[in-house]
Amino acid sequence: MTTINISNMKCSGCVTNAKKALEDLPGLESVEVDLQEANAVLTGNFNLDDALQRLTEAGYPAERAD
Repeated sequence: MTTINISNMKCSGCVTNAKKALEDLPGLESVEVDLQEANAVLTGNFNLDDALQRLTEAGYPAERAD
């Protein structure tokens, strides 16, 4: 399980767009995006850099939460 902090999410549409940006990420098993916490929890064997890049390209700068 990996938690990613996501910037620029302001509404439920943003949550949907962020989720769509990650949907077909190779190795991703599940993703839950939380608007109030401004983060996403991802599970699976995926490339974190690819996930961060996809979110950033979709307009939601992201970084791994520690």
